[in-house]
Amino acid sequence: MPAAFFPYATLTIGLVPSLLGLHALIRPASVTKAFGLAFPTQPEARKATATFVRIYGIRNIAVSYLLTLIWSTGDRRLMAASSFAALAMCIGDGLLSKVVLGGGEWNHWFLAPVIAGVQAGLMGWI
Repeated sequence: MPAAFFPYATLTIGLVPSLLGLHALIRPASVTKAFGLAFPTQPEARKATATFVRIYGIRNIAVSYLLTLIWSTGDRRLMAASSFAALAMCIGDGLLSKVVLGGGEWNHWFLAPVIAGVQAGLMGWI
């Protein structure tokens, strides 16, 4: 029988994006600086940047909500399959970070093997 902690690891992985999303909604300038970018000084640029950061926050909250709902079903295979959304976010955000910022990709990619390991555990492979 697969280890009992894998579903709870899935819940943890599912809740982390919501915390990042809330931070993006509340403090977009702080998130922009964490990305290694300067928050613009011109009012229109500030407004546009804050809007895009908040869109990022809403995306994170939506994905987190869906992963948490799926966790609540207790279906291990569904949890493993839905974790691909979190895996895609990690890989995609890392690629964008590398291409746009020229680095910082490992701030995202380090989670990929963790998520893959949890997926394997949920499927009973480890």
